[in-house]
Amino acid sequence: MEAEDEYADVCTHERYPTVRKESRIVDGMPSNQTDIRSNQTHRYWYENRDITTLNVANVNRKLIISLEACRGIVYLFVRKSRRCYPDPYSCISLEPGKEFRRPQDCKWTHMMSTIDGSKDGTPTFFEIPFTTTKYYFSVFSADNSQYALTVLADIGSYPRPGKMGRVYGDQQGELKVSLGWHTADYVPMSTLIPGMLPDTMMYIVYAAPLLDTDKRVSSTCFLRPQKIMNTYCGLERNTDEEVYQIDPSALCKDGYCNVTIDWVMPERRYVFNVVAVSTRGFKAAYAGLIMRTQYDVVRQAASDNTLKAIGVVAGGSLGMVIVIYFMMLKLYG
Repeated sequence: MEAEDEYADVCTHERYPTVRKESRIVDGMPSNQTDIRSNQTHRYWYENRDITTLNVANVNRKLIISLEACRGIVYLFVRKSRRCYPDPYSCISLEPGKEFRRPQDCKWTHMMSTIDGSKDGTPTFFEIPFTTTKYYFSVFSADNSQYALTVLADIGSYPRPGKMGRVYGDQQGELKVSLGWHTADYVPMSTLIPGMLPDTMMYIVYAAPLLDTDKRVSSTCFLRPQKIMNTYCGLERNTDEEVYQIDPSALCKDGYCNVTIDWVMPERRYVFNVVAVSTRGFKAAYAGLIMRTQYDVVRQAASDNTLKAIGVVAGGSLGMVIVIYFMMLKLYG
C-alpha cells in the first residue's frame, strides 16, 4: 500500500470511526462470511501484476467482482488505479430524519451497486475490462449484515448458471418433487491454469420449508434481505443442511440436470435452489424456486355416476377412503 501520509489531506473519510482499516483481497479468495454492522464500511484493495493475466487477449482480459449478501443489505463501491477509497457517506445517510440516497454524489467511485433501495438484498456482479492492475473497494452496510466479496481475473473458471439460473419444479407425488436446471456455462472455455479446462465438480441442492410469514419483498430479492436464498452463503446460512450433492456425470444429460426430492410435506411452501461448484471451488447460486406442494388430485371414472355427481377432488388417503365408502354402498345397498 502507498504511504498513509501521502493521502492524509484528501482522504479524510478513510479515518471515520465507522470505517475499518483496509486489507488486501487475494485473487480468487472470497472474503468469506464477514460480519458488518449497520453504517459501517469495510475497505479492501486488490492488485494483480501477473504476467500471464496481463498477456491475455483484450477480449478475454476481464475481471469479475462479486459481492454476495449472506444476510442484510450491503453495497459495493469500486475505484480503479489510485486512492482515495470510495466514500459511501458522500451519497448515503442513515441518520434518522436526515436519510438520503444520492448515487450521483458518490465520491471517489467509478462503479457501484444500486443504492436506491430497489435491489436491496441482491448480489452485485461486475465483469469489467481488466485495464488497470489496482482496485480499491468499499463495502457499506445499510443493516447488520454478512457478505462475501470475491475478485477473480481467471473469468473462465467461474460457473455461470445456465438459462439465467432458472430452476424448474414438478410435483411427482404426494411427497415427491422433481427439480431441474440447465448446466452451468464457462466463458471463455479456458483458464489461466495450463491444462485445466473449466468444468463443474458438483451441484448442491438446497431445500427449506417456508413460514406463512415468509414473503418475497420484491421481484429482485429472493426472499428478503434478512433471509436471502439466491446466494451461496445465504443458502448455507438459511438452510439446515445440503439436500444433495449431485455428480453432473450421473444426473445431467444434454445440458440438463434432474433430481427428485422425496421427503416434502404436503400443503407446505418450500424454497428450492441449486449451487454450481466449479473444479476450482468457485460457487454460484441459481435464481431459485418457490413451490407449494399439494395433495394428489384424484378424479374418478366416468362410469361411476354417484362419484361424478359430487365431483370428488381429494388427496392421498382421504381420496382412498371416499372410494372405498361408495364401493361398499354399491355392494351392500
